[in-house]
Parts: sequence; structure tokens; C-alpha cells
Amino acid sequence: MDESNQRPGIKYSTGKSVPTVDSIAVEIPLQTTSDKDDGKLYGTLMRTPGKDLELIIGLLISSGDLLVNEQIPEINISSNCVHVSISHTNSERLQNSTSSCGICGRENVEIVPIPDCSTMPNTQIHADIIRKIIKKIGNGQDLFESTGGTHAAALWGLDGEMLSIMEDVGRHNAFDKLIGHQRIIGEWPMSSGIVSLSGRISYEMVEKAVRSNIPILISVGSATTAAIDLASFHDLSLIVFARDHRFTCMTGAHRIINADGVK
Repeated sequence: MDESNQRPGIKYSTGKSVPTVDSIAVEIPLQTTSDKDDGKLYGTLMRTPGKDLELIIGLLISSGDLLVNEQIPEINISSNCVHVSISHTNSERLQNSTSSCGICGRENVEIVPIPDCSTMPNTQIHADIIRKIIKKIGNGQDLFESTGGTHAAALWGLDGEMLSIMEDVGRHNAFDKLIGHQRIIGEWPMSSGIVSLSGRISYEMVEKAVRSNIPILISVGSATTAAIDLASFHDLSLIVFARDHRFTCMTGAHRIINADGVK
């Protein structure tokens, strides 16, 4: 299924208006069900079609319904519907989700350490590698280049080279697709990698990183207080405002060599 399609519009510029046709990122619903008595899983997900298996596996991991060492359950996908053969979920996502927010469907969220998560590896990286990543952070975003309407999550090696990238209209979805992809190919957990995000870092984005054992998380945007607190609980290195060769490390600065050169 195409990830973008053409839609007409009218472009206004310098006092003129002309018809135009733009490439627009596709956003359609994906219905999720399970073997639970009520048949529910995560409700309806609004996402960019494609990589649905990766999306669901990543969401199972991010929600604590698939732990690091557990076997992937049977997953059947057809016609924008997905069924996962599990009879119990830890998640409290009770409402339909939009592509912009994942935590809003939960109840009783507390900013406390997440149980059943591995200790973060004491990875160390030179500040120049972070700057190398920043310089290339927009690479590989083909769907964004054509539509201007998607987010991206990318995995980088400790040498600063990109290993994988996923795009979606939802920043949560893009990260889940990346996590699911790594789980499928067996490069798991993601203990030796660095992940960059195109949007701000909220609580749930840190939660995804913690559950996937990602030690360093980078964003071109800001982080929320809840995200910083959760990163601090789990000793995750949280890097924000990563742009123009500069970045700010909010937590876990001990992983960055030559951190005195960081701004």
C-alpha cells in the first residue's frame, strides 16, 4: 500500500494563486484485537500503512506486553485489522489512539521506575559521534521529503552510522516500527545502539527506549519533565535540542566523553 498519495490544493504566493497537487502522507486506521474475553487489544491505531507487523511488535514491547526475552506471539494481519494471540495485557490503553499520542488512553500513570527492565549498559561515546549523528539526522527520511508530514525514528551504531530508519505520521508509531524491526531481525535488545527521534521526547518515548534497553536517546526537539524523570530513574542518556552541532544532555552525561564541550 502506498505511504503517500496526491491531493489537489491551491498555492498562494506573492499575490498569486495557482492550482497544485501535493504528495500527502497517508493516515488510515488499524483495528487491533486479541484473545482476551472482551477481544480488545489497543483499540484503533491511526498510522501510515506499511510495516504493520513491526508496529504491532514494537507496541507490544513498548506496552510491556512482550518482554525482552519472551517469544513473539502469533500475529495475523489483514485488511487494516490485526489480531494478536494473547489472552492478557499489562497495558491500560483503553481508548482509541491517535497518531500523535499513545499515553492518553491509559489510566493511573505514575512517574516511577518501570519494572522488569534490564539495567542500562554503561555505553560510552565521544561527543563528536553525537555531532556526527546530528549532521546526518535528516538522512533517509524519504517520505518526509516527499510529503513534509511524517516523523522518523532512526537507529545508529556507536560509530555514528545509521543502521535503520522508520517513518510514520505518528512519532510513537515510527519508534514502535523501529523497535519491532530490530526484534524481528534479531538485533535485540537494542543495547549497543543510539536512537534519534524527529519530535519531542515525552514520557512514553523514554518508556519505549527503556523497555528496549536503548542507552542513548537523541531528539532534535525538547523533552518533558516526565521524560527526564523517567530517564533519570533508569540512567538513560537523554539528549535534546540536537541541531547545528550542539546538543543538551539532560540525564546520563557520564556516557558522553568530553562532555565539557557540550552546549
